Amino acid sequence: MTQSIGGAWQVDPSQVQAFARAVQQVRDNLNAVRGQVDQLAAPAYQPMLGTSPVGQALTAKFTDRVTGGEGLLAQLDTTLAHLDQFVATAEQAAANYVTTDTTAAESLRPR
Repeated sequence: MTQSIGGAWQVDPSQVQAFARAVQQVRDNLNAVRGQVDQLAAPAYQPMLGTSPVGQALTAKFTDRVTGGEGLLAQLDTTLAHLDQFVATAEQAAANYVTTDTTAAESLRPR
């Protein structure tokens, strides 16, 4: 968005498209990280620290940090949900600007 003469805001479609590409790149990167974290949650990647109580406690702690309710997977899911909400809000705002600009331009046309 750029500020035009007279202090009004204008939506530049190329800026909106660049913004959308940047957000998609962030989303792709987060999904790549999520895929790697999913692999960490697989049994093959679980730490093998023995059968002692300490080893079992450390294994449980690792698993909880990756897959628990407050773990890395949950945090990534929350981040992706917030990103989706942010994108939807930005798209709606851009659509509102375009609608407002179109309506204003039509109202200025001679009849």
